[in-house]
Amino acid sequence: MKPVRLGFIGLGYITVRAHLPALKPLAEAGEVVLQAFCDVNEETAREQADSFGGPAVYRNHHDMLAREELDAVYICLPPTLHTDEITTAVAAGVHVFVEKPQSLDIGQAAEFARAIEQAGVVSQVGFMSRYYPSAEFTRQLLADKTPRHAQLQLFYSGSHIRYWTSRYELCGGSFVENTVHMVDLLRYLLGDIEKVSAFYFERQPGEGPEPINMPHVYNANYRFASGVVANATTSRVLTNVKASRREVIIVSDDSLIEWSPTKVVENGETVWEAESNDNAFALQAHAFVEAVRAEDTALMRSPYAGSLNSLAAVLGANASAEQGGQVIDLGEFAALESERSS
Repeated sequence: MKPVRLGFIGLGYITVRAHLPALKPLAEAGEVVLQAFCDVNEETAREQADSFGGPAVYRNHHDMLAREELDAVYICLPPTLHTDEITTAVAAGVHVFVEKPQSLDIGQAAEFARAIEQAGVVSQVGFMSRYYPSAEFTRQLLADKTPRHAQLQLFYSGSHIRYWTSRYELCGGSFVENTVHMVDLLRYLLGDIEKVSAFYFERQPGEGPEPINMPHVYNANYRFASGVVANATTSRVLTNVKASRREVIIVSDDSLIEWSPTKVVENGETVWEAESNDNAFALQAHAFVEAVRAEDTALMRSPYAGSLNSLAAVLGANASAEQGGQVIDLGEFAALESERSS
């Protein structure tokens, strides 16, 4: 079996801490070759190439894509730094894995989606929560039910670990940068989202550790195409205490399901529990490699075009909060932003 040849654009925290470790067993098994590493910091690129046995190092993605024979590339950049990495890769017939959030501009993301579709390549957005076995079990559990309500609550503590994830103008806030994972999980379980209304508790200058300039609290109400209504809250109020909580609850007729990566509880009774420490990043990596090998996007759980609704749902929440909680129709929002970008 011919190994899948992979390149990497952007060698920051998520690439080094999650994607490369997830791919390492596949490289050791001969299923992939970690071939080319590209980062604006050449020292960083060389360090990771040395760590994972990559022979080629670049500072410019155009050079890498022109010189290397790659089957696929991981593009892991902060959302405001995307330029032509995706379009250049897909124009060369290279399949793409794109880390979330795809962009802070839904119009730009829609343009990338069109380029991917026209190129006919495999694409995947890094919504790894879909790859938890507990997510698939919950999806099957809901198959014969009629969900009516969902609730998502995230309470974080501590400071942000990267500069760009602490700045609203660079990451879109915690709701876009992080909560999008759980919003996307709700989409995987409940279908597309049609409308959003949101209110945020804004952070004032001097409140909390520098350099954070993002809201203390994000609260969004969603209406799904199916009629399901959901509330999603992300709290970043806690800083100097070790206390956090995540709750994902879905309510159907006579069924209250509580989801977590390792356990699913229905009406107070555990109905599924992980038997092993499944790594969702590893499961996602394996699925991407297999889809690239088969050249079949249908094997992916979150292809780029199919992930636009998740991005619109969180960017739409920001837009609603900026407009005093106005209800945002996500279809109209995406279309309007696409017009502005064209």
